[in-house]
Amino acid sequence: MIDEALAWQVELARDDADWEGYMAWLEADPRHREAFDSVALTEAMVDEHRNEVRALLEAQAPDSPSANTLSPTSPYRPRRPLRWVMGGGLAAALALAVGLPMMWAPEAVTGYAAHAGSSRTVALADGANVILSPASRILVHGRNAARIELASGEAYFAVRHDPSRTLTIEAGPYRITDIGTRFSVNLSGGTFRIAVSEGAVAVSSDKANGQVRLQAGQQLTGGADGNLALAPVAVADVGSWRDGRLSYNDAPLALVVADISRYSGRRIIVDSSLETRHFSGTLVIGDGSRLLPDLAAVMGLAVHPQDGGALRLGGADR
Repeated sequence: MIDEALAWQVELARDDADWEGYMAWLEADPRHREAFDSVALTEAMVDEHRNEVRALLEAQAPDSPSANTLSPTSPYRPRRPLRWVMGGGLAAALALAVGLPMMWAPEAVTGYAAHAGSSRTVALADGANVILSPASRILVHGRNAARIELASGEAYFAVRHDPSRTLTIEAGPYRITDIGTRFSVNLSGGTFRIAVSEGAVAVSSDKANGQVRLQAGQQLTGGADGNLALAPVAVADVGSWRDGRLSYNDAPLALVVADISRYSGRRIIVDSSLETRHFSGTLVIGDGSRLLPDLAAVMGLAVHPQDGGALRLGGADR
């Protein structure tokens, strides 16, 4: 089960993840969820303490001198590269959890996931509530839920105003700081979007200097290149998926297609010629099967079947 959980953890990191297959595996045995949550917890611990992990592995490698005799000029080199650990390697994570002594007191991390085809509401500490859109996942760090990580998909946050407490939400390289507001965060297809319906938030990133402050009626989008774009958004459209529709205002096409892939359960490929395109409009979710054809019709594009059941969004003349 641990091996299967490892495989699914890797699979879900893909833009074209097989969410339908994952949910079927998850529901096949109640122990599967426990195995997956254990993998997610251990991965988060290893990633947070990567420097300690590197030192621990080097010190306990079978062919290394003891930790007390290592020096900068030591001829010892690890037999295997540690890139897989530093990137959050899952096999290493479980090996460390089971076979090596712990060098830190682990922070409590709880994972929550919404099944494909349905949303999920999670009540957290201090009056914070999160609604997960279908096939989305968050990790809640600490018992007081002061830090939340959006692992994939989209989530709507409703946070009670409390000046004495600050909530931090991480989505990829982006960090969102909030003291009481309502907003939606999307991390899909290598793109990021946050839209605020009430209050204000501050967004920072390792790829940008300073913070961007968003008020109600504003959205911020970011692509793989790290560029951020601030734009207005209708308050009623923030988290519109809760009402059965997907609303976008100048959203990167990659984000729109990633959303459609989650709702439809289909792998969708976007032609490279469309990578810079954006979309503004509203799509009715329904059962998810009409989302891509409707998007193609509005944008004057075409849907082309591919081998293995995938779909390609491209020009109408191809």
